[in-house]
Amino acid sequence: MTDVIYKEKYLDDDLLGRIRTYFDELNDTLHGGPLKNTIDPLYTSAPPMEGCSDRPLRLENADNPTHELVQKLKDDWGDFHIHTCSIRYLYFPYGPHSDVRSSEDLLEQRKKYKYGYTFLIPLSWKPGYRPGTAIFDSPPKQDQLLMAERQDVLPKLQKESASKNFGIKRLMEWKNPGDLIGWMNYQYHSSMIGGEAPHNDKEWCKEFISIETYRFRSN
Repeated sequence: MTDVIYKEKYLDDDLLGRIRTYFDELNDTLHGGPLKNTIDPLYTSAPPMEGCSDRPLRLENADNPTHELVQKLKDDWGDFHIHTCSIRYLYFPYGPHSDVRSSEDLLEQRKKYKYGYTFLIPLSWKPGYRPGTAIFDSPPKQDQLLMAERQDVLPKLQKESASKNFGIKRLMEWKNPGDLIGWMNYQYHSSMIGGEAPHNDKEWCKEFISIETYRFRSN
């Protein structure tokens, strides 16, 4: 199985439009971040804030067209359990991180599930912004560019010397709303940076669906 995915225009304009209209009409309140950096400063981006606000993906609603997206993902990448999902609104970039919450959480998930994918579907971004996702190997593999060598498109770490620990596996600049970006669980990844949109806690830069999955043990 491939461990990094980029599919341009994965959603056709009809489904993408129906999903956006559905959530525009719901007009749910955003919750969560951006938050003050509180985790190990080795792996957090330089600004004093980090992260996203979220709104529910509302998969409990039978009329939600996002069910068609979920079924398409299952048809193409195999059946899965959805661990977390939301529509995310990025205010500040994340430095390299994995989606492992804790050792206890990882061990508990392994009892029930196998590896899966995190899937992102871009919905929109601010004019002038150049969104993207970076995937890393840590430690770096032989002859890989280091994070320190692409500070033009990658967020700086609070401890700059830590960027030597991350080899660039792939840089995926988002091209269109409706593209598919994905990676197999537990890989280090971060936001890419670029363009003219400022990072602040008043206005988000990009909007995307995020679906974190595990595969069932029987698959």
